[in-house]
Amino acid sequence: MIVASQAWHDAAPALATPYFEGVRPMLEALRGEAWPTLVQLNALAATRQVVNARSLPIRFVPPSSEATSAMRYETNIAESGEVPTRDNWHDLFNALQWIAFPHLKAAINTQHARLLAAGGTAEAVARSVPRDVLTMVDESGVIVASADASLLELIRAFRWRELFVIRRHEVIANMRFVLVGHGLMEKSLAPFVGMTAKAMLLNVDGELPALDRAAADWLMNEGHLADSRQLAPLPLLGIPGWDARNVSAAFYDNTTYFRTGRRRRT
Repeated sequence: MIVASQAWHDAAPALATPYFEGVRPMLEALRGEAWPTLVQLNALAATRQVVNARSLPIRFVPPSSEATSAMRYETNIAESGEVPTRDNWHDLFNALQWIAFPHLKAAINTQHARLLAAGGTAEAVARSVPRDVLTMVDESGVIVASADASLLELIRAFRWRELFVIRRHEVIANMRFVLVGHGLMEKSLAPFVGMTAKAMLLNVDGELPALDRAAADWLMNEGHLADSRQLAPLPLLGIPGWDARNVSAAFYDNTTYFRTGRRRRT
């Protein structure tokens, strides 16, 4: 696993892969020998006029114990626009997520802050299903966009061979996969069989700004937060072009990875 102590340029081959398409403009702007600084990140955010739902400019700041506590982190961002950011891959990708997908991140933050403000016991709020869904998107989310709804349905139905083998050319031509979860971005520095994203399936077409807005609208629909099954599991290494091994149809024979349905809870 690549760690932050390694030279920034050492990660260049990994960062050039499709996993990082959504944040590539930011990565190119930060290209250099040294680890990106808060000054550089804030300059990128200011250039793109990144704000939270209250129109407060997003600023990346050193972490403090209060601002990073589980019950204050999202509320503090909603109230101040300040995002605690450490010098590590996880927090760097979180910052890039804010800059690349400002509407999506603002929606996640807004919904977290709303749920926290609604009250209840700390344990109940922390473990609520809506907050779990928001966290899944934030950490492990992927936008899957296609104007062809039938392709999206194949993901919902776990019909991986039909999607990625039989209809592979249609997938390449008519689907777009954009990783948005910053935790999964960190894992994608060294991809492995088993990596699975939580997919927002959007029956839309368009460039990244349009997908950002569509994903934000999806999250602002409270019905989508009521059940984690609204997010479809997606084995990332099966996406055409994301792993060299998947050019072989036999790659999809691994039913431990390409499962035929959801596991039942016991």
